[in-house]
Amino acid sequence: MNFFEGIVAVVTGAGSGIGRALATALVQRGAKVALADIDTDRARAVATELGDRCQNFGCDVSVRAQVDALARDVVAEFGGVNLVFANAGVAVGGTVVDAKPQEFEWMFEVNVGGTFSTMQAFVPHLLATSKAGGLAHFVATGSENSLGVPNGSPSSVYTATKHALLGLTDAFRRDLHGSGVGVSIFCPGVVNTDIWDSRRTRPERHGGAAQFPPEMLDRVRHAMASAQAPETTARLCLEGIEHGDFMIIMDPKIRDFWSRRRQEIDTALDVLDARLKTIEGT
Repeated sequence: MNFFEGIVAVVTGAGSGIGRALATALVQRGAKVALADIDTDRARAVATELGDRCQNFGCDVSVRAQVDALARDVVAEFGGVNLVFANAGVAVGGTVVDAKPQEFEWMFEVNVGGTFSTMQAFVPHLLATSKAGGLAHFVATGSENSLGVPNGSPSSVYTATKHALLGLTDAFRRDLHGSGVGVSIFCPGVVNTDIWDSRRTRPERHGGAAQFPPEMLDRVRHAMASAQAPETTARLCLEGIEHGDFMIIMDPKIRDFWSRRRQEIDTALDVLDARLKTIEGT
């Protein structure tokens, strides 16, 4: 029997990119899927394309009341939930020096706060599913930026949110230890999505919707052309879940900057050992 056959999955940010690919892959494997997105038109289009195994829901994950309503509506519609993907995310490029405070707040509200709200809203239902003997698993969409600071064009605040998301998800795993609810974070590299156009759905409280700078479109599209396909990302993610992996990595290039981070930690620990010996000898 297919691992995902007959389960109920929730995917936030399901209207495009990785979320859409996850929903498609899940339906192909026999799952029923609740598609949630701030862009209700896109979510509706994906639900129409994927057929009667799907139901679309509007949800801005940065608004707690909407996430709570999503959890209630999904359980009312499907009778329970097995698998939750906290996938909705936004990104704006730039450095810490030039980042706008509104965009800092927006990225943290969506990428970190939205995941936190999704955890709290759905965990009672996942615990109930686990107690009844069913598959129960929570998945956060991290990034290569969760594991280090990549080279290339800076997206510094985005990197900070994905670092925070790794800590939040790892703590959530510890909190649920022994409950039967699995937890994963998957960490894609560069994927061919339109996350670069995140401002198109930015709420008014964070500055409102905005058009991506036209003069940068060709450069972004060129970069996306050589990026990993969302379908590949989704397949690797589902394989990781099926094998019970906590951290699901999808780009071998991550090893390069992770190795730098690991070396920095090892060096700092060696320095600490030497300093402690000096202190103990005085």
